Amino acid sequence: MILRSFFIGSLKALTRSIDAKDRYTRGHSERVAFISKWIAEQLAEAEQLDQEQIQKIYLAGLLHDIGKIGIDEKVLCKAGRLTTRERNRLRMHPSIGANILSGIKQMRDIIPGVLHHHERVDGKGYPTGLKGDQIPLMGKIVGLADCFDAMTSERTYSNALSLEQAIAEVESRLGTQFDKKVGEVFTKSDVFRLWDLVQNDSMKTYGADDFSQYGSIAVGTLIK
Repeated sequence: MILRSFFIGSLKALTRSIDAKDRYTRGHSERVAFISKWIAEQLAEAEQLDQEQIQKIYLAGLLHDIGKIGIDEKVLCKAGRLTTRERNRLRMHPSIGANILSGIKQMRDIIPGVLHHHERVDGKGYPTGLKGDQIPLMGKIVGLADCFDAMTSERTYSNALSLEQAIAEVESRLGTQFDKKVGEVFTKSDVFRLWDLVQNDSMKTYGADDFSQYGSIAVGTLIK
């Protein structure tokens, strides 16, 4: 119980440290965790995902951007277009995040989601340029959740899309940026309910997780 409380406290500190660096993405990690879990639940039967795997996907979503701790705030918060050097530096955050988590034995199962959430099925992603089925399912799920939240959020470099626009954008990128099976399962789910839960901060009361405790059930899958 003490160890679980310690992990929950650590997750709070880690996610808050990301938010503190970039005020424009505040709450992003929590939303990506929730959306990742939503997608995993829709895929559970087809991909034979059990509850433990779903909870680990949730945690990967929560910590997917932890590597941004190692990125200069001037790059993270820059309003204009990034230089090639700045863009290359920003693209290091999945690797930085994976390296941070690799030192924590209990976190190693979620590293694929952190390391590969910016890969693309056409091979044009980063950091390793994996394509198609080379990309771990966890990475495909967290990557879609990450992009969907970015599309529907106000950023320094773009205005938020409407829900309908975001769904259409996801559909247009199936087979190039997003895995077709993962994307179709997501767009055919009740995205309007998901949107309502996220927009009205109802994530805290949805399902079995105590979201206010950053997924204590999920943490329990790491601590046996």
